[in-house]
Amino acid sequence: MRIPVPRRSRRTAGVVASLASAALAVVGLQLPTAAPASAAPSSRPDVVRQCADAKPGEFSCFALRRTDVPARAGVQPLATTPDGFGATDLQSAYALPPDGGAGQTVAIVDAYDDPTAEADLAVYRQQYGLPECTTANGCFSKVSQRGGSDLPDPDPDWAGEISLDLDMVSAAAPKAHILLVEADSAYFDDLGAAVDQAVVLGAKYVSNSYGTGYDSTPGSGEDPSEATSMDPYYNHPGVAVVASSGDDGYGVSYPAVSPYVTAVGGTALTRDTGSSRGWSESVWNNAYGGPGSGCSLYEPKPAFQTDTACGKRAEADVAAVADPVTGVAVYQTYGNDGWAVYGGTSASSPLIAGVYAAAGPPGAGTYPNAYPYAKPGALNDVTEGDNGSCDPDALCTAGPGWDGPTGLGTPNGLTAFTSGPHGVFTGTVTDHATGAPIAGATVKAGDHSATTGADGTYTLDVPPGSYDLTAAAYGYATGSATAVDLADGATVTESFALDAVPTRTVSGRVNDGSGHGWPLYATITADGVPGGPVFTDPVTGAYTLTLPQNADYTLHVTANYPGYQAVSKTVQVAAADQTLNVVVPVDSSSTEAPGYAVNLAGATEPFTSTTDPPTGWSVVNADGTSGGWAFDDPGSRGNRTGGSGGFAIIDSDDIGQSLHQDTSLLSPSYDLTGQSAPILGFDTDYKEFSNSTATVDVSADGGTTWSNVWKKTTTSVSGPAHVEIPLTDYAGKSDVRLRFHYTGTWAYWWQLDNVFVGKRTYDPVPGGLVVGTVTDANTKAGVNGATVTSTDRPADHTTTTATPDDPNEPDGFYWTFSHLTGKHPVSAAASHYTAASATADIPPDGTVRRDLSLKAGRLKVTPAAIDKTVAWGKSTTQNVTVKNTGTAPATLTLGETPGGVVVAKAGAPLNLVKGDYSPLSLAAHGTKAGATSRAAAAAEPAAGDAWQPVPDLPVSTGDNAVASYQGTVYSAFGYTGLADTSDLYAYSADSGAWKKLASAADTREAPAHGIINGKFYASGGWGANGNPDAKLEIYDIATNTWSTGASTPKPYAGAGTAVLNGKLYSVGGCTADACGTTDVTAYDPATNAWSTAASYPEDVAWESCGAISGKLYCAGGTIDAGTLTHGYVYDPAADSWSPIADQPTDAWGAAYTSANGLLLVKGGAINGGAALTNQTWAYQPDDNTWTALPNATASLYRGGGATGFYAVGGLAGQTPAKTAEVLPGYDQVDTADVSWLTESTDTVTLAPGASATVTVTLDASAPDISQPGTYTAALGLGSDTPYPLPPVSVSLTVKPPATWGKITGTVSAGGAPLSGATVQINTWATHYTLKTAKDGTYALWLDVRNNPLQLIIAKDGFQPTTTTIRIVKAATTTADFTLLKD
Repeated sequence: MRIPVPRRSRRTAGVVASLASAALAVVGLQLPTAAPASAAPSSRPDVVRQCADAKPGEFSCFALRRTDVPARAGVQPLATTPDGFGATDLQSAYALPPDGGAGQTVAIVDAYDDPTAEADLAVYRQQYGLPECTTANGCFSKVSQRGGSDLPDPDPDWAGEISLDLDMVSAAAPKAHILLVEADSAYFDDLGAAVDQAVVLGAKYVSNSYGTGYDSTPGSGEDPSEATSMDPYYNHPGVAVVASSGDDGYGVSYPAVSPYVTAVGGTALTRDTGSSRGWSESVWNNAYGGPGSGCSLYEPKPAFQTDTACGKRAEADVAAVADPVTGVAVYQTYGNDGWAVYGGTSASSPLIAGVYAAAGPPGAGTYPNAYPYAKPGALNDVTEGDNGSCDPDALCTAGPGWDGPTGLGTPNGLTAFTSGPHGVFTGTVTDHATGAPIAGATVKAGDHSATTGADGTYTLDVPPGSYDLTAAAYGYATGSATAVDLADGATVTESFALDAVPTRTVSGRVNDGSGHGWPLYATITADGVPGGPVFTDPVTGAYTLTLPQNADYTLHVTANYPGYQAVSKTVQVAAADQTLNVVVPVDSSSTEAPGYAVNLAGATEPFTSTTDPPTGWSVVNADGTSGGWAFDDPGSRGNRTGGSGGFAIIDSDDIGQSLHQDTSLLSPSYDLTGQSAPILGFDTDYKEFSNSTATVDVSADGGTTWSNVWKKTTTSVSGPAHVEIPLTDYAGKSDVRLRFHYTGTWAYWWQLDNVFVGKRTYDPVPGGLVVGTVTDANTKAGVNGATVTSTDRPADHTTTTATPDDPNEPDGFYWTFSHLTGKHPVSAAASHYTAASATADIPPDGTVRRDLSLKAGRLKVTPAAIDKTVAWGKSTTQNVTVKNTGTAPATLTLGETPGGVVVAKAGAPLNLVKGDYSPLSLAAHGTKAGATSRAAAAAEPAAGDAWQPVPDLPVSTGDNAVASYQGTVYSAFGYTGLADTSDLYAYSADSGAWKKLASAADTREAPAHGIINGKFYASGGWGANGNPDAKLEIYDIATNTWSTGASTPKPYAGAGTAVLNGKLYSVGGCTADACGTTDVTAYDPATNAWSTAASYPEDVAWESCGAISGKLYCAGGTIDAGTLTHGYVYDPAADSWSPIADQPTDAWGAAYTSANGLLLVKGGAINGGAALTNQTWAYQPDDNTWTALPNATASLYRGGGATGFYAVGGLAGQTPAKTAEVLPGYDQVDTADVSWLTESTDTVTLAPGASATVTVTLDASAPDISQPGTYTAALGLGSDTPYPLPPVSVSLTVKPPATWGKITGTVSAGGAPLSGATVQINTWATHYTLKTAKDGTYALWLDVRNNPLQLIIAKDGFQPTTTTIRIVKAATTTADFTLLKD
C-alpha cells in the first residue's frame, strides 16, 4: 500500500509510513490512503509509478499518476471539469462514435481487488454523460481468476490501474459491457489464468495494462521459454488481446511482444486548432518515461508484419495517448481521494481494446492484431519523436509508416480495427527423405510469413488473392508453390516436403587483433544455425563449423577473455570447404583486456576545491532554481562516485521540500584539434527520482547550441560508476564545451568527479598467455576454484572455473596473462590438495598450455554403521578400518554427535506468500512519496504436526536477535511495526511463558549476535539513525545486566552470524542503503577485540550461518544485484573459504541455526525475493548435501533461529509477527560428548595406500544410560581431504535386567493427549517423577522388586488421580489415565 506523507526528510517519511501501516494493522483494517492534495497544480508535473517495479516472475502495471493535480470527490460541475482528457475529448481525438460497443463485452485483466471499482466507474460515467454500467443492469461484472466471487485481497496501487482501465474502456466503447477479472497476484501464471478466464466467460476483447520490467538491453524483458510457457495464455484466435508496451522507453516487455497480442505504444496528445483533425500527436518521451518498443529475441515474426527493422516480432502495433503530462481523467477512491490524472501505456491499452469493441466482433479464427496492417492508411500516422536511441532507427524513432514507439499510428475511426476479407493457408513442412516434421521452418506468402511448430504445421491468415508460397528451413533446399489462389473465408492446405542439402566445413583461426596477435579462446555462433555454439581451441585459436552449402551465414565471434570487441563476419558457403580467419580487436573503452594497458592523454578535473568551481568551470542556474551545483557536500553524502576527495554535487534532497532545481555545471573550452577519437570520461553517482533528469550535453560553438550525449531520468547510476562517452563527432574541433545539466524538485542527487577529456589508448604490454586445466589426481575431474600462480611473478594469478558449455574443455580450466616470457614455473593450489608446480615455456605474444594435477588424500571408512546389543551394564567394541586410497597423506578426525537419528513427523504443505520483500531497514525505508511498495498479507498458517507451537512473543517483532542457552530461548532487539526496540525476552519450556528481561541501551534491527559463556553479545544492526550501530552490547544472563565491549570496526545489519570457537562472527551484511559486502569480522571476548577474517567469496547479506565441528558454514543470501544460492565453509585454521553444495533455494532472511551437526534453515524470502516460504532445509557437511525437513507452519522472513530448532518472530511483508515455533529433536550443540561411546584415538594420519584400525567402545554402564532401550549417536568423520565423509551411525540397544519390567501409558483429558502432566511413581524404596511427552505418553523401566507401584497423576487445572499397579518381569504393563478438569 502506498501511504504518501508530507515530504520532510526521507527517513521521517518512512517512519510515518510505517506508523500508519502499523496503526491500520492494529485495528484489523486495510484502508486506502489518499494522496495529499495541493492547493493548486504545481508549475511542473509530479508523477509517480502506480505499481512497484516487477520482480522476477511478476508483471507490473504501467500506470503513471500525477501527484501535482488536486484530488476532488464526486461528480464535478461544468465550471470545474476534472483535469485531464475526458471521454468526449478522447472520442474527438480518435474519431470514435459516442455509442460504440453495443452488444460487446470487454474484459479488463488486473491483479488484486479494487473494492470500489463499480462505484468509482459510476462517477466517471455520470461525469461524462455515459450510460450506466452496473451489476444490477448486467453491464458490469467482477470475478476472480477462477470466475467466481472469491476475490483476491484489495490493493490500492493496482486499484488505480483498475480504475484507469475501466474509465478508458468506457470512453472508447460507452455501450460495451465490462468484465473485470481480478488475478490473485501479479505473478505470470495468475494474470495468465485471468486472461484465459476472461475468454471462457465470453469476452472478445481483453485488455492487459501490465508487463515485465525491462530496459534497452535486448531480451531484458523476455524469457527464452515465453513462447511455450506464456504465449498460450494470450493465444486466443477470434479475440482481440491487447497489451501495453511499457513505460521505460526503448526496450521490449512481455506480453506486448507476444505475436498473438496487439502491442500498444504511447503518444503525447495535444489540441491543435491549426489542423483539420484538431489534435496532434508525437511519441511520448520525457522525464516520466516513454513507450516500450523494439525487437524480440525469441518470438517469431507474425505473418502480417513486413518491416525490415526486425527479423522477429517487433512492437508496437498501434498507439494511443500515454503521456501523463497530457494525461487522462480517472476517478479512483481506493488509494486516492477522487479525480486524478493518469498516463502510461496502461491508458493506451484499454483505449485500444475499447476501439476494437466499437469496431465490431473479430472474425472467427483470426488474430485482430493483424487488422491494422491490412489498412494502415486508416490510422493517424505519428511521425515525430522517439523513445530512445537504437539501431535501426525505426525501432525507436517515429517516421512515416510503421515505427516502434507508435506502430502504424493511432485510431482514426474504427476502420483499421475491423475484420476485413481474409483466408487461411495451412499445412505441414516435412523432411522429404524421412517424412519427419520440420520445426522452425519459415513459410511465406508474399510479404506474410509464419513459422512451423514442433509438429511441422503452420497457419497463415492473409487477405484473399493469388500467392507464391515458399518454405525454408535450416539445412534444406527451399520449397515453393506458385499461383495458389485463396478466396475470402477459404482455408487452403499447402504442404511442403524439403530436401536436405549437403554440408561443407568452414574452419580457421581466431586471433588477437590489437598488437599481441595471440590465439584467442572464443565462442562462435552463426545466425539461423540451431544448436549450441562452437568454441575455438584456447592454444591455437582453431575452430571448425559444419554448415549447409549454397547459403550465406553471419558468424558472431566473442572472445572468452574480457575486454575484446564482438566481431561479425559473413561467409558464403558454396560447394567446397573454406577457410575464414578472424582477427578480434580489443575494446578501446574497456580496461580488462589481458596484456593491455590504458593510457590517457588529456585534462582531468578532480574537483579538489570545496568552496568554488574549479578554474574555468562555472555554475549557471535557471530562474526559479533553489540551490544548484555545489562542491562542499552540503548533505554530507561522501564521495560515492568511486573517486576520492572533493567532488561536485547537486543535492536536491538536501535543498529541501518543494524546491526546484534547474542547474548546469559548465566546463572550460577543450581544444580537440588533431585528435581523431577523443572521449569524455567521468566518475558518477546518480540517484533518480520520478521528476529528476541528469544530462550531459556538448557544444562546439561556444555554448550557443548543445547536443545531448548522455541522459538519465528514472534509472539510477549507482556509484562507484565510471562513464565513458565517445566524442568522435567533435574530433578536430577547437572549442568543445561540456554541460552537466540537472533538473528536479525535491528529488535526490547527482555527483561528479574526475571529468576527463582527451585521448584514450589501449596499448599492448610485453608478455604471453598461459592456459590449461587443473585436475584431481585421484578422480581425474577438473578442480574448480583452484588458484594458479606464476611462481616468479605472484601478481600474475587466476582461478580455475567450470566450462559447462564447451565439450572440448573440461572443468578446472584457467587462463592468465603472464608478464614473463620464456621458461617459468606456474603452480596450482586448492583447499585440501597438495600444491603442484610445472614449468611453462611462455612465448611472447603467444599462448602455451600447461595442465596441472593436484594430489590429495582420500579416505575410506568401514563399516558404514555400527549396531550392537548388550546386556545391562555391559560393553562391547567394534573395529573401524580407515584406508587412504588417495595420492597424498590424509588425516582423519573423529567426533561424536548424540542422537544420530531424528524421527520427523509430517510437515505442513508448502505455503508461498507472494509479495515484494525488501532487505533494508523497515524503520528507515518505509513507503515514501514518489515510491511504491506493497506488503503482502500473510497466508493462513498451514497445517502440520512436525513443528510445534511455542507461546507467542509478547510483542510482534521482526529483525530480532534470537539465541538459546541451557534450555532458554532469548529474543532481543528488532522492529515492532511501530518502532525499533531494545527489549529482551526469554522463553523457558519449563515455565511455558516469555519473560521480559533488562533492556539494552540501543535499539537495533538485525544485529550480529550470539551467546558465549553465559553472555549474549549483539553488534551492528540498523540503529536509531538508520545506519548500522557499531556499539557492542553484552547481556550477562546471570546478573540480568547489560554492559558494552569494543565497537566493531565494520558494522553491518542483516549479516550472517554465528559463534565459532568462542568468537562471534559477522559475515557480509547491509549498510543504510545497500546490501552486500565480503567483509568478515570476529569478536573475541577473551581479548575484547575484533579481528578481520578472510573475505567471503562474494558479496552477501542475509545469509544463513552456523558453526559445525570447528568450521563456519554459510549459504544463500541476497545483495542489491539479486539473490544467492551459493554456500561456503570457513576454516579458521587456514583462514580460507571453500565452496559447498548450493542451497536448494535462493532463500534469504531465513531463521537459522546449527544443531545435531547440521546447518538448519527455515523459511525466508525466495524466488528473487518475490515470495515467502515455509520450507525447511538441513545441510549435512559430512556428505555435502541438503535435505528437506518438515515444512514449518508460518511463512516468514527476517526472524530469528536458535538451537532447538526454534524459529521466533519475523516479518510477513512489512508486518512483524509474534509467531514462535519449534521443530523438536534438533537440540544438540556443536560440541558434545556421547558418554557411552569412546574411540581408541580421535585422529589418524595415513600415508597413501596405508590403513589403520580405530577401536570403538560402546559402554552400557555409562551414567547417561539409566533405562533400557536403544541409544543412537553418530561418529562424525572430518578430514583434510577434499572429499566429504558420511558419518558412521551408531546404535546401542541395552537390554533390561531379567528382574525389570516396564510401566507405560497415556494421560489424556477431554479425549486428547495431555502433555506436561506429572506422573509420580512411588515404591517402598524410592520414588520417580516423570512428565508426559507431547503425545501424553510416559514410560519407565524398574525392578519388579519395587512392587507394588503407586501412581499419582496430576496437572494444574485438573483433578489428580491415583492407582496401584504391579509390573511383571521382562514385560510391559500399560496404565492409561483420563484427568477431569477442576
